[in-house]
Amino acid sequence: MKKNKTMENHPKESKVKIYQQCTNSDCSAVYDLKQMLPNCKSCGGRLKYEFEGKFDGKPNDRDDLWKNFDLIPLENSENIVSLGVGGSEIILMEELGAYINGANFYVQLDSDKNPTGTFKDREASIIISRCKELGLDNLVFYSTGNTGRSYTHFSAHLGLTSYLFMPKQCQYKNTDFIKKNDNNFIILVDDNYPKIGPYAKKFAKENGLVTIAPLHERTESYATVAYEQYQQLPECDYFVQTIASGMGPLGFYKGHKNLVKLGLEKEEDIPRIICIQSSEMNVMGRAYNSGRKELTSDDLPQTFQDDLFEPTLNSTNPVNNYPDLLSCLDENNGIITDVQPQYALDIGVKIVEAFEKRGMPLRTDLEKSILIGFAGLVKLADQGEFKKGDNILFMATGRGKDNSHRLLTPDIVIDPATEDTVELMKKLRRK
Repeated sequence: MKKNKTMENHPKESKVKIYQQCTNSDCSAVYDLKQMLPNCKSCGGRLKYEFEGKFDGKPNDRDDLWKNFDLIPLENSENIVSLGVGGSEIILMEELGAYINGANFYVQLDSDKNPTGTFKDREASIIISRCKELGLDNLVFYSTGNTGRSYTHFSAHLGLTSYLFMPKQCQYKNTDFIKKNDNNFIILVDDNYPKIGPYAKKFAKENGLVTIAPLHERTESYATVAYEQYQQLPECDYFVQTIASGMGPLGFYKGHKNLVKLGLEKEEDIPRIICIQSSEMNVMGRAYNSGRKELTSDDLPQTFQDDLFEPTLNSTNPVNNYPDLLSCLDENNGIITDVQPQYALDIGVKIVEAFEKRGMPLRTDLEKSILIGFAGLVKLADQGEFKKGDNILFMATGRGKDNSHRLLTPDIVIDPATEDTVELMKKLRRK
């Protein structure tokens, strides 16, 4: 095992140039960091962040994800909104190796380090920092729970006005552990999950608000996981995460591609990516494993049972993310699999017990992602995927730290089929 990559301070003046570029080869328009764009203004194509220059791989002296500030799309460090996110410890849990053919099982403890107890805080820290730098307020976002709660928490700390749209079915997760001011609105949506995003975007457009956050901005947030793995666990064979739409693995892969481009590692050094889904919400996995090249809205379930095992994994945007996940897994020789709920409960208890013995809380009553992820690993191990000596890094998703059993009161419950977006704003303003 190599030692951690050297941790040294270095000047703020970065030699890395970061910019946004259109992915359409017939366009390739370039944009600086002074705007948050959903897509290319010239052709409407998708955007990505590009990196040029030199980086020595050495983080600064911070203890959060911003220790790799030179690789994050923010111009001024005075605009950082951290709240202690990231820089999470990676620990070896020897007691779980027997379940995965003797492989070394490492866990990245975002569930223990981050302020709302979820890895989604990485995204919120960077996106809300970008909003601060660009002077953006009146933010609209949607999620099945954790991402929106993180955005709400960070927005509240800055005093920004925000509007979170989330499924009514996920309200049981919405504890008052996060910070929420009177101008941070929570709108529960009583409808099919895929319809939440389009309605939220329409609400923002018709009321002159700001929809966040573009896919390429979110991707770079999770690139910070790759940087921390590179610095703490340089010899890593697999990276494993439970997914809804795959944002975490997409960002992890993009982070390593950035490191390759900057000359810090080779393509063959990138850990193999494993995505685990619940069998109840595995539309992306079924598509990939059957050789599908695209997803459409027609592929998504039109109805959902009320007692889903883990409703936050029922992504609101698998169609948008699937092309990138397809490319990521193809290029990386990655794996995506799923597990049945009962199997996750039977096997997942092992990792919960290991966490508890180490004094690290997990709220599996609020989220079962970590059970699903570990059960998926054991399933793959039983299929002969791992061997003794392999180094596996497992992202601790789910909910840690949250010790509240009180729920936040939503501002309103709506049916998007009948609720006019302008009238909804009027109702919220009267509150």
